Amino acid sequence: MLQYFSEKNIDLPARVASGKFISQKEYMQFYDRCCLNKGAMDAASNVKHFRIDDKHLRNVIVANQKGMAKVSNETLVGRIRRLRCFLNWLFEQFHAALEIDDVIGEQFNKLIVKIKLDEDALGRNGGQQVSGAEESVLPDEIFLKLLELIMPSSPNNPFKASRVRNYLIVNLLTQSGIRRGALGKLKISDFNFHGTFDQISIYRSGNDPTDPRAEKPNQKTKAHMATVDKNIMHQVKFYIDHVRTAFARAQYHDFVFISENDSKGTAGKPLSLKSVNSLFQKISKVLGVHVHPHMLRHKWNEIFDEKGERQGVDPARLEDIRKYAMGWSQNTTMNYIYNDKRLALKARELSLAHQHKVDREK
Repeated sequence: MLQYFSEKNIDLPARVASGKFISQKEYMQFYDRCCLNKGAMDAASNVKHFRIDDKHLRNVIVANQKGMAKVSNETLVGRIRRLRCFLNWLFEQFHAALEIDDVIGEQFNKLIVKIKLDEDALGRNGGQQVSGAEESVLPDEIFLKLLELIMPSSPNNPFKASRVRNYLIVNLLTQSGIRRGALGKLKISDFNFHGTFDQISIYRSGNDPTDPRAEKPNQKTKAHMATVDKNIMHQVKFYIDHVRTAFARAQYHDFVFISENDSKGTAGKPLSLKSVNSLFQKISKVLGVHVHPHMLRHKWNEIFDEKGERQGVDPARLEDIRKYAMGWSQNTTMNYIYNDKRLALKARELSLAHQHKVDREK
């Protein structure tokens, strides 16, 4: 976002400070650029250097390049949301403590409303790409390779240090289906090291005063209990008792996962969300496939569907269980996002069965 406006010689902080915000035309030009991947505009500009006299032919080439370079709706939403958040932040810095001119306030609100409407519309429309019913968000062979790769004893493990911590992070996300934010805020007291020895408390904590991180992680959905394998619980307890205790700063907070790198004096402090992202970036590089924390939440749902079907759980009951496990309210429609694959497979099975019947009758 900053790179785009820099290329256009548009100084966003100066614009907001002066009350002369970006125009609707400038915003729409930014929106159009956001639809394309990063290298698309360079490729399109190269067409200008070709000695093609037919203007229509040049336009067709550029249009074709743009069509092939379109990003997903989720990426587009993220880009324009970043602009809206940045503009709001700038407005607060320059105008929040001052008497705001009605005209300036109205112009700013119109711009923000326009961006928010585009975000909401893109969210409702969903992705534009159609995946096959058999396609998995993370194919089983890649998933199994990931689980092998992250084992502390694996010769393919890409981490020289923090192997136990990283192994636990990946496996807790895989087994519980929780979000990155929920994982980042896990405290020692959230692990129920008693009773069934397989339960973790997941809940919202708002602005936790005990959390020193600038970007505080949090749980977005309802409080619930996540269930994981007892072996993982024992391994978490081992990490707490034998790895975490080796870092002096860890005694001043209750967060389970800590930084183990002291290059910036952070060893023993709660692990940042950026560090979790970096962990997955390194894993992705080795696997040759882009893997991120939320992808494991999708994979959890795929495995959940398979297990539920094998055990003959009633579909309606299965969805109620899913809503609880994901921390959703009973009125949510979020489950539709995750069970589309199962529905697509069922639709395919029924269609094939119908076609076989028709063929037999013929």
